[in-house]
Amino acid sequence: MVGTDKEINTGKEIKKIPYGISDYELIRMENYYYVDKTRYLATIEEAGRYLFFIRPGRFGKSLFLSLLESYYDVHYKDRFEEFFKNTRIYNHPTEERGNYLILSLNFSAVSPEPDKVETSFLNHVQNSAVYFIEKYDSYLSGYRKTAYFSEKIEGSRSAVNILSTLFQLCKGAGQKLYVIVDEYDNFANTILTTVGEKAYEDLTHGPGFFRSFFNVLKRGTSGTGAPVTRSFITGVLPVTIDDVTSGYNIGRNVSIDPMFDRMLGFTHAETLEMVTYYRQNGRIKHDTEYLMDIMTQWYGNYRFSVHQNEENVELLYNSDMVLYFLGEYFIPQRVPGPEQPVHHPR
Repeated sequence: MVGTDKEINTGKEIKKIPYGISDYELIRMENYYYVDKTRYLATIEEAGRYLFFIRPGRFGKSLFLSLLESYYDVHYKDRFEEFFKNTRIYNHPTEERGNYLILSLNFSAVSPEPDKVETSFLNHVQNSAVYFIEKYDSYLSGYRKTAYFSEKIEGSRSAVNILSTLFQLCKGAGQKLYVIVDEYDNFANTILTTVGEKAYEDLTHGPGFFRSFFNVLKRGTSGTGAPVTRSFITGVLPVTIDDVTSGYNIGRNVSIDPMFDRMLGFTHAETLEMVTYYRQNGRIKHDTEYLMDIMTQWYGNYRFSVHQNEENVELLYNSDMVLYFLGEYFIPQRVPGPEQPVHHPR
């Protein structure tokens, strides 16, 4: 957690629980409790340029992507101290900090209805591209073809062409691009489970627009002056990326790599530190060990790396559910669910 020791019992405002919040800037600017995961930024850089990472839903993926954007976006370069003071990365910044234009896509915004999915996908990619150009106008406007490419993007009816055109614009302007994709498999998984394999295969095989999207993404990483310098893609299952793998076979799946095992979710130590912080600030009246036992039973049995030493395995807590538990607890100061007896420290 950021700055816990200095904030306990000093009269400062007690940090709020960030349940349901996936905006890193909002968490840091509005005094929410933040479990510091910034040490993994350097790990990501060392692991490779094009990474793929899956975790269950509601496990902190979107917040981590917001962290990536806040750290690498040239737009936020001058706010480094404001965003990262008292975090691990603040005293150990990497050379790539604040060096990228960020193209952020979230495919949970795409409709999974078969007759709407392609149009919805197009609209999302187009809106994201238009926002990108507006946001980075000062970095792109020096290129004489910027207006031409902007008009093509706004008038295009093909998500693949929009992405390709955007890459050409960034290459021509000499800008490095970091592509971040959240919930990459959201609409594809829904189509697979609710409509069937045929509709799913139309997306991910042959000339399907979704497979073509990954083909273009791959092309943006190759050749002299390639604009796509880094990418980070998250989702829930690996099946979709496997099906479009020939379209994006440069991506490295680090989902079960031991070095990333604790990147999302909370460790026992992180959860204990949070409970201790709120107990010492008067928000918790139950015994710390009692609450930790409950949360361990309910939310603390996740493991993702198969390569850990069995004697030193540390199971993870579902971060979203821990935050929900504490947020619900603070209202009546009792364990959510049936009335529980108060356990005071011995």
